[in-house]
Amino acid sequence: MMEDKIIRALIIDDEAPARSELKFLLEQHADVCVVCEAANFPEALAVIRQCQPHLVFLDVEMPGMNGIRIAEKILETMQPLLVFATAHEEFALKAFELNAVDYLLKPFSPKRIDQCLDKVRGMLTQRAAVAVHAADETHPPKAVCRGKLAIEQGGKAQIISTNDIIAACSSEGHVDVYTVQKVYQVGLTLQELQSRLDEEIFFRSHRGCLVNIEKVKEVIPWFNGTYNLMMEGLPDVEFPVSRQQAPKLRKIFNL
Repeated sequence: MMEDKIIRALIIDDEAPARSELKFLLEQHADVCVVCEAANFPEALAVIRQCQPHLVFLDVEMPGMNGIRIAEKILETMQPLLVFATAHEEFALKAFELNAVDYLLKPFSPKRIDQCLDKVRGMLTQRAAVAVHAADETHPPKAVCRGKLAIEQGGKAQIISTNDIIAACSSEGHVDVYTVQKVYQVGLTLQELQSRLDEEIFFRSHRGCLVNIEKVKEVIPWFNGTYNLMMEGLPDVEFPVSRQQAPKLRKIFNL
């Protein structure tokens, strides 16, 4: 999975008993070490660069700055995997827009912690593989690398052509990759997937969506300067274009 095979975790929660409970459950796993804890954003900021976590667990409702905003601040300069651990289920959609790996509801159960860590291990393995390729001077040419994508299916790696990808969207700790044939689940973040695709063809229409501009069939004006996209081969699915990305879309299609 990683060079030292230990998942370094940071817990951010303003309640000490909740931190202790989560730390206990995490450290039942031999490959997990809680390297630091914080009760708020200033404390997290003071320790996060020092402990360099692979994984951050955040509560949502905390004094001063909530966990969603803390996550946004962390992601401005670092890219750890995020797991929200909270008693408030209503923030789940916002959490997954930030490409969170999982959303755990208190009280935590050992089974849910096990499921969460399985997702984390898969994503860290993918990241490590990407890093090795990026550092390899004998890396295949760009066209070869970006033309194919390996997707794990039933213990095997299924190779698909990136030309067949119509769109990809974040969904509950993974990324759904849409093709005409089927929807694949990929253990990468949307940002990681985007880095492996041709930037001339794949457009980040929304924080949670990536679309193949060559497959756009219809551009539908929506509310507050946003759009929805209809794609070839997916007549029943609409993909959003955020207000921030709308000017780029209009430029692409000369709207």
